[in-house]
Amino acid sequence: MPSPAAEWVISTLHFPSRLTGYSMKILNKKVGKPVKNSKKTVGILACAFLYSSMYLLPYIKYIFYDAVVAASGFTNTQIGFCLTVYIIACIIGTLPSGYISDKLSPKKLLVISGVGHAILSFLYLMFIQNYVITLVIYFGMGITSVLLFWSPVFKAVSQSGSQEEQGKLYGWFESFNGVGSMVFNFGALWVFARITGGAVSALKGVGIFYAAMSAVATLMVLFLYRPELAAAADEHKLEEKEKPSTKEILAVLKMPRVWLFSLLALGVYGFYAGSSYLTPYFSTVLGISVVFSGSLATIKNYGTRFVGAPIAGAICDKIGRLKFLVIGFCITIVLMIAFMLMPPKAGLLVPIMILMFALALVNVSMKGIQFAALDDIGVDPKVNGMAIAIATLIGYNMPDMLLHPLFGAILDANEPIAAYKMIFAVLLGLLVLGLIVTIILMAITKKDKKKENGKASNKAA
Repeated sequence: MPSPAAEWVISTLHFPSRLTGYSMKILNKKVGKPVKNSKKTVGILACAFLYSSMYLLPYIKYIFYDAVVAASGFTNTQIGFCLTVYIIACIIGTLPSGYISDKLSPKKLLVISGVGHAILSFLYLMFIQNYVITLVIYFGMGITSVLLFWSPVFKAVSQSGSQEEQGKLYGWFESFNGVGSMVFNFGALWVFARITGGAVSALKGVGIFYAAMSAVATLMVLFLYRPELAAAADEHKLEEKEKPSTKEILAVLKMPRVWLFSLLALGVYGFYAGSSYLTPYFSTVLGISVVFSGSLATIKNYGTRFVGAPIAGAICDKIGRLKFLVIGFCITIVLMIAFMLMPPKAGLLVPIMILMFALALVNVSMKGIQFAALDDIGVDPKVNGMAIAIATLIGYNMPDMLLHPLFGAILDANEPIAAYKMIFAVLLGLLVLGLIVTIILMAITKKDKKKENGKASNKAA
């Protein structure tokens, strides 16, 4: 007989399919089909599902912390250090990931990374109680999920369509990623709830599920991702032989606008990463149950992507990606100020929830399409892998490394309400930083266009 928690998990599994079906009707009505070619759409779906599967096991403690402790026999410090080793591997692999994605076929790299990740997932099950081997496995997952995967997957998305539909491509990638993440996470919870025999057996079942999802997603990329379709339809697409030189790739490191863009990414993703602290805010300060708070977090992180990201992609392709990001930052800043001014009272739970979902909707929409803006700031598509790597190093790795210990220290040193005010102030500061940088980038691109128009006029004369 399943426990009440297990029953909740099992019943909740019906939610993603209902929400997905409803949201897809809205999206198809508002923004049309994902891309013009259905085969390209399937290719983006395959990439998104592989993306969703790559980060399940490294962050397994986020969902199954108590089970990991019980099954492994590791101390809390040892479990924490496993993730530290993983992040170190990620940081080491970030810039090289950009280089190899520009030099090698993204599809080949995705397949290699998917196969490697599935193998490591099975090895994790076999050596779940061996700490040294577990550390090696976590380091290996940093290689498979970042060095061989991170920049290549975004470049693969970019190569799926024309330059004019980059926002739409990234938007649908983010939406499909949300679908995959929600399905995989709820699927893992379902497997865990169904397996009896203790923590070790249940966790091994989850690990097998994770490995199987990585393998299936890898096969999807292998057989369904067809970048040559886009190349044939877009004269701006590079031929396979037109690979950038090492000098061209390394020249990206000297582009100030790329480093400015990385601060834009810091504003977008830093807020996204830090907003994870809204979950304990609801349970600790507002007093709602952990289960309900976790449900809100799942919908906030994944459910909002279904609608927000693809609509954002369609809009930003029409009005301009940088302009869309400026508007997004402005709206998010206003919503965040309103959230901070809202008294933390249980009676105001509904309006606080509405503000949280509004914040999440705008933020994930920006996060989904931000890399599409690289084309707007004048980064050559053939070297955007390195540009993505630089933006990831500053915009993604720094928040993951610094924000969580900082916010943890704030929570340990202060009363809950005062602590969360400080955390929210930091998040607001990240949004303001992102807005300022985006406005600067818009000014730079306008200046570039004036120069180009001036040169064109001189040639005509």
